[in-house]
Amino acid sequence: MREDIMEGIRRHILPLSGLDKAQLLEVWPGHSRISIKIPESALNLYGNLHGGFLFSLCDITAGMATYAYEYTNVTQHGSLDFMRGINAGLIFVEANSIHKGSRSVVNRVEVKSEDGKIIAAGDFTMYLLEAL
Repeated sequence: MREDIMEGIRRHILPLSGLDKAQLLEVWPGHSRISIKIPESALNLYGNLHGGFLFSLCDITAGMATYAYEYTNVTQHGSLDFMRGINAGLIFVEANSIHKGSRSVVNRVEVKSEDGKIIAAGDFTMYLLEAL
């Protein structure tokens, strides 16, 4: 493979960080909402918010909405559709349970910009472990 192509491939490996800057805004059983000012350390090679960073925020928010049911939980399945890129500003991530069973909770998650535009949306199924 050409060396310039290999170098471009290597540049995709980035030290993403900044998840700890998220602020919890709301939480109750089956619902959670967080906000975060997009950190420069979470941008991808092309200058947009990294999809993996967004996925992690959605996973965390779905886990909090499920934890509020008073159960420890882990992600059983997650899917996220990306609608538009964003590279600066404040974003909001909201999870709402659409189904709670005896062993799992399905959460619909949306990511929105400050002006209310949808950045990403998806579903996260959380497996219920132990009652707290």
